[in-house]
Amino acid sequence: MNGSLACRAALAGSALFACVLGLAACAVEPDESTTVQAVQFQDVVVPDGLRIRDGQHQSYSREEAGWRHARFEYAGQVEVTTAADYVRERMPQHGWSKAQDEAAEAATKIRFERGIYRAEYTFARSDGATVMVVDYTTDYTRR
Repeated sequence: MNGSLACRAALAGSALFACVLGLAACAVEPDESTTVQAVQFQDVVVPDGLRIRDGQHQSYSREEAGWRHARFEYAGQVEVTTAADYVRERMPQHGWSKAQDEAAEAATKIRFERGIYRAEYTFARSDGATVMVVDYTTDYTRR
């Protein structure tokens, strides 16, 4: 009798484990709120020759009721100075003011501000390509 009870307990435990394992293996269909999207904002300047990287979620963006947050990563075969000069020239045409401009051997960083928004561009060479990263944030202290 004790052997039969032990056998039933073992079977019940195995069945429970199989159910839990089966549930854990179920694929969950992502909804729109959990997927990564990199919708480019209209006021982000991108030099010719650079393409957005988002295949492995390098880029993402979110906009809700005037609040914006994004990180866009671009790469391509354009010189760092050419890309940076293009951004320096075009951002003011979109109403942005340059707040910071630092060129170093490793990277060039240019920060622009417009109202409550801030866009920081970083340019660097990596793996034989120019990489441009744009960090776009909303700063309500700038009202």
